[in-house]
Amino acid sequence: MSKIKDEFQEDWNKTAREITAMIFDVQSFISSTLTFKAPVGPDQNAELKIRAIEANGDTLWQFVKGPVAENMPRVAAMCALSELLRTVPVDEAHVMTADQDLHCRISKKGRVLLSRSRKDLKREAEKSRAHDREKDYPLTRFDSSKLLLVLGFSDAQGEIKPSMHAKYRQVNEFLRIIDTTLDELEIKPGDPLNLTDVGCGKAYLSFAAKAYVEATRSAVIRFTGIDWNETVVASCRRMTETMGWNDTVEFIAGDIAKYKPQTAPHLVLSLHACDTATDEAMAFGVENSARAILCAPCCQHELQSKMGSTGPNRAILRNGILKERLADILTDAFRAQILRAMGYRTQVVEFIEQGATARNILIRGVRASRSGATNALAEYLELRDAWKCTPFLAERLASRCPELLAEMHESPSLPERGRERSPAGV
Repeated sequence: MSKIKDEFQEDWNKTAREITAMIFDVQSFISSTLTFKAPVGPDQNAELKIRAIEANGDTLWQFVKGPVAENMPRVAAMCALSELLRTVPVDEAHVMTADQDLHCRISKKGRVLLSRSRKDLKREAEKSRAHDREKDYPLTRFDSSKLLLVLGFSDAQGEIKPSMHAKYRQVNEFLRIIDTTLDELEIKPGDPLNLTDVGCGKAYLSFAAKAYVEATRSAVIRFTGIDWNETVVASCRRMTETMGWNDTVEFIAGDIAKYKPQTAPHLVLSLHACDTATDEAMAFGVENSARAILCAPCCQHELQSKMGSTGPNRAILRNGILKERLADILTDAFRAQILRAMGYRTQVVEFIEQGATARNILIRGVRASRSGATNALAEYLELRDAWKCTPFLAERLASRCPELLAEMHESPSLPERGRERSPAGV
């Protein structure tokens, strides 16, 4: 019975990810209907209808539960749907996109039954309407032609280069999240905004954020990009000069841990900074009381060396590929929980579908209180003790929150292989 449940859970998790990716693909999603096995709305309503709508120049996801409709930006809608799919059993789900229909039904025996139908000629009208949403990319809401050319996204004719389509979409989706975050921070038109991009690389995101926010919010963005690679920093400086932003943009070649800003950042960004560079970005944000921290982690190797390969989880840890993937998940779980302990309201979401990039996880923290949140800290310590390893971010922030390095409590472990003994006489 346990094996059957495990197989169902594995099948359902995979299906839930596919459903979520289809619903939040702004280019092709049309509508969906999900029927749950328990009420999710008023009047014992168990049906949820979702569709994408345009409002004030933005794409919102409308959740309809019986007579109640709620419009949400992408990140909030993703979190709401993820919570429902995780906590309320689904009976049926139907998702319609410009390219296909997906129908999912959970059988009485607990099997996930899927059927798909590809597009046909009758769907061309729907497909055209879905493709119209491309005009709602944040980078299409203002004249971004010079920016895209300077960044190398477009050619001389203003067309996005085929090799840059994936990066273009990533930046646009990140801009949507920045927009939602600034709304949450109640940034008003004309307010100055200080932004720091840690491990900035070519700083596509920060250049785009500055141009977009200034054009749509009448704000003045001052941003600092930091990267250890002097060649990359030199390239960013040349692009800054071409954009005419020398007075408001600065690039520094160096170690973020040694950088002391003159003005506290409102927003700290990090897009695919490798390994502990993501931790440095988060630590920098916390130490400088950033109002929001947005990090999309890249590779995560540091924790693997601390996890070992013995103990109660050795069946997982002895397999290199499983250990690597587990370390990725565990590292980001630690990061999110530490941010919560440091007073940030934190979400972990997919900011773009996995087909666009395998590194599609975003950790988003918005400062809500002082550090030392008791419940969040206790949950972090419980997770740390269970895995008997201390993440780099905890060590990095120990001077600000010593409780992160509290004494580790031992938990019972399985007997070492070959030492198991049967009771006498058996």
